[in-house]
Amino acid sequence: MKGHYSNILCVLSDTHRQDDVIAQAVHIAKSHQATLTLMLSLESLPPNANMVMESFSYIDSQSSMETQAQDWLRNQAEKWEEKYPTQTKVSIGSPLIDIITNVIQYQYDLVIKRAEESFLDRLFGSLDMRLLRKCPCPVWVLHQKCTSQYKNVVAALDLNYHYPKHEISVRKKLNADILRHAIQISLLEFSQLHIVHVFDAVPENIVRDGFITVDNDQMETDLAKIHAEREQALEDLLQALEGELAPDTMDYLKPQKHIVHGYPRREIAATTKSLDTDVIVMGTVARLGVPGFIMGGTAEETMNQLNCAVVGIKPAGFTSPITLADAND
Repeated sequence: MKGHYSNILCVLSDTHRQDDVIAQAVHIAKSHQATLTLMLSLESLPPNANMVMESFSYIDSQSSMETQAQDWLRNQAEKWEEKYPTQTKVSIGSPLIDIITNVIQYQYDLVIKRAEESFLDRLFGSLDMRLLRKCPCPVWVLHQKCTSQYKNVVAALDLNYHYPKHEISVRKKLNADILRHAIQISLLEFSQLHIVHVFDAVPENIVRDGFITVDNDQMETDLAKIHAEREQALEDLLQALEGELAPDTMDYLKPQKHIVHGYPRREIAATTKSLDTDVIVMGTVARLGVPGFIMGGTAEETMNQLNCAVVGIKPAGFTSPITLADAND
């Protein structure tokens, strides 16, 4: 069975402990029968690098740095060639721009990268987050502890369609795309598929701080209505997708549905952790159709609480703010 991805770019940000990252990228590429390119993407040296690094004769210029990097990557790739054919490339410059312009130029349909582990990266906006915001294709961020096979796959959906009309169709298409990716991963990994949706009738901080008075009986009635509405929205989505899949696919997958009442910024991650999730597939664009609202607070807060791999999906028609022209700047 051929998978969802056909042309994969695996990004390495350094030369430390990358064997498990490459192994996982090979596993994903093999599962999807995709071509695989390993790209070592490094920051360019500062203008005064020769002076600062004078005592390090083995890396005294940009060109020698590139030569060293290419030699290292070539040696790494040779270890995996017997398991799966790979291509290699080295880029030295601005990793964000280099990665995205390569995605555009060579039409990669998936970027794989290991999650950064620095607290400062999370605090000030890591390369991972910037890729999830701006990369035009899906980005698969591996957890620090890579696993050889996924047992539980989560599709995180936003089934709330109480938005302006121009946003609703885009949101529905994004939900369908998230579920398509999750289904493919689940089928190829022989894993359990979970569908998670978290809804909140009244933001809890408003109730907690006493800004409004809530009738508990009426609230329970409203919550039941919302739950039924979201169940129906999910059922409609599954029925629409069933026609695209091979017969009996849904019966084989037996997806488990989790429609949870709670605060989305907390409960999406909490539910995901309770399911012992290996990978979550989720949308990475908030307020669709509103310029500048990329990677909203809920998505970013959720990702910073997760301890599993993340596949970030953009809506159809998303255009990266980075273009091929940026590669020449």
